[in-house]
Amino acid sequence: MVDISDTSRRGSKPTSTEVFNVTEVNERIASVVEETSSLHSVRCIGEVTDLHQNSTALYFTLTDGNAEIPCMLWANRYREMDADLEDGTEVILESDIDYWVEGGKIDLKPWEVIVVGDGDQAAAVERLRSELEERGWFNDEQKQQSPAFPVRVGVVTSLRGDARYDIQNAIHEQDPTVDIVVKDATVQGSNAPTSIANGIHHLDRSEDVDAIIVGRGGGSDSNLQAFNTERVAEAIFTANTPIVTAIGHTDDRLIADQVADVATITPTAAGEYIVNSREEFLASEVKPLEQQLEAEYETFQQEHEHEQELAEAVDEAAAPEGVPPIYYKAAIAVLLLLLLLITGLWLGVI
Repeated sequence: MVDISDTSRRGSKPTSTEVFNVTEVNERIASVVEETSSLHSVRCIGEVTDLHQNSTALYFTLTDGNAEIPCMLWANRYREMDADLEDGTEVILESDIDYWVEGGKIDLKPWEVIVVGDGDQAAAVERLRSELEERGWFNDEQKQQSPAFPVRVGVVTSLRGDARYDIQNAIHEQDPTVDIVVKDATVQGSNAPTSIANGIHHLDRSEDVDAIIVGRGGGSDSNLQAFNTERVAEAIFTANTPIVTAIGHTDDRLIADQVADVATITPTAAGEYIVNSREEFLASEVKPLEQQLEAEYETFQQEHEHEQELAEAVDEAAAPEGVPPIYYKAAIAVLLLLLLLITGLWLGVI
């Protein structure tokens, strides 16, 4: 029983017996938004992230690094603006605040966009990326080889997310004997970099694992910023255990992916990679040996056939012309028998 009109005392129990359905609650919220004059036009500054569009509208998220709000800009209005939006652009939006009743969401609908420049957050990430590249943290020679036959695999992710189950299922469907150790970590927000780094350090130093998967089930650009920090990058780079990232995204802009020994798109792909590494080992190590053995056998067979051909050639050369070797050998045997018989008869006469 809910009465959303009773807001006189925060935390007080509702007193009305009236029950509203979801649509009615959302409509009441929308009416509050529409009736509040201070929400009719706002100027908001932030960075554009997660920009995508269709023929009707542009959709993006505006963030200040700590909070975010979705935005929707009509495509025909955008074409009339002197603005070129992309991820990382800092803008000032003059917008109305709109409440979408069916979806129960608030968003900004800009009617004017002022481009300030590259946002501080995007610029900081690019500075860090350049610095780590100069240190050689992205170099291929720094990458560690994942184990061919892992016995114990560590996972750094949130225990409340789906990523841990995706990883576990992908591994155990191929090999149920692999032991999986999950280290709970906060994967977004201000505490995430420290939490993720500590999880990597713990598994690397204390759990005797063969590989570590670090990741989450995707999210907006702002939600993934923990994987663009030096603290997480350093934990990955300094680990003695091979690190596989599984952050659930489709681009390659995250610094953690560039530092990791292997970067996969999804948690499921990471789990599959860990157990499929044995097949890669067989392909890279056993297959060449098999090919070498086949080559050696072929060489041996050719040499054996060559020796047979030489022996047959000698036999043919020793036989009288026109007489096949087999008949020649038979004739010699008959002559030897006759010679032994005659010799025996001669000795008997004497």
